[in-house]
Amino acid sequence: MNKATLWIVFAAAVFPTHLWAIIDFLREYPAWIKRMDITELLGSFSYMMGIFALPDAIVLFIGIVLLALILPYRFFREKFAALGSALALITAVWFIIFHSFPKWLEMRQLLPLGLWALSFLLALGVAYRMIQSRPKVEAAVDNFMQRAVSMATLYLFIDFLSIINVVIRNF
Repeated sequence: MNKATLWIVFAAAVFPTHLWAIIDFLREYPAWIKRMDITELLGSFSYMMGIFALPDAIVLFIGIVLLALILPYRFFREKFAALGSALALITAVWFIIFHSFPKWLEMRQLLPLGLWALSFLLALGVAYRMIQSRPKVEAAVDNFMQRAVSMATLYLFIDFLSIINVVIRNF
């Protein structure tokens, strides 16, 4: 694990969490615009990006790095950029699905929760096997993440501005 691969995996954690935060903000935007002025909307966006999405991405990234340190070298660190990126993307997408259906947890619906968990593990297993056995899949994940790094950098810049906005608003 060198700095470049860590940055790629961090970008893989940042990209989907921030994309989902923006989509979630835009879903609420029509209702908010009727009762908030521009500074309140900007404050809501700042909280969503800098206070919620960024810590989500950091926790996801730290979890992936800890997993890489715990597992033997040949299982994960040998192809860390591709496997870590795939793990971050799949985990983020599955938690977006989980976030989209909150009644599963509220109503304690075990069948959908079990299917969600089983499909998550199955997707991770398929991704792991494909990346380990097919160099083209590993290259495709790496190429996608090389392109997503620039978008993740933009998201991190927005996070920086959002945190400054939150600090200014609160002090």
